[in-house]
Amino acid sequence: MHHPPDTLHARKRRKARAMIVSAAFQLFAEHGFDNVTVAAIAERAEVGRTTFFRYFGDKQQVLFADESAETDRMCAHIREKAPRPLGGDLAAAVAAIRESASAARPHIALSPGHSAVLARLLRESTELRSRYLLTRQERALRLAGALTEVGTPENVAVLAAHAAMACELTAMRLAETPDAFPGRLEEAYALMGAPGAVAAS
Repeated sequence: MHHPPDTLHARKRRKARAMIVSAAFQLFAEHGFDNVTVAAIAERAEVGRTTFFRYFGDKQQVLFADESAETDRMCAHIREKAPRPLGGDLAAAVAAIRESASAARPHIALSPGHSAVLARLLRESTELRSRYLLTRQERALRLAGALTEVGTPENVAVLAAHAAMACELTAMRLAETPDAFPGRLEEAYALMGAPGAVAAS
């Protein structure tokens, strides 16, 4: 028997997961990443350790909680909305990724407070930066796959996905605050010569 997607059980699961993410970010903001244990996060979220591990494999995963959902949305957007055939134009492929990121952002994006905490933790921890870069690498490969599905040759798709990743990493490096990130990202894409999404003013 199929449950409707928004059963009480599904809502409770979403709420528990959101409480864990919220508790973790509060604790990371207060104590830094290394000094916070899974037990402390579970206690702050008022759930058991077992519940924590039902949602997250470790405390690093909490930081990147929405990563794969965001990538799913971006890939779906490319498959459904990208102009076809996309062909071998690198700038057009980068623009398709850029559009997909804009479309996914409102659904998923970390709250500004969480973004600020994440940015600080990434500056402080080499281990977290490695994990973050790995999530970005995995995203690039999935986006390249979506681009090839809509007719981009593989060499162009892979380069476009890594070029978009480079723009994002550049913006992170140069943005003094999370608020400055979108502007820096626009600048990076403009330097690449990628045609822009319509800027929301």
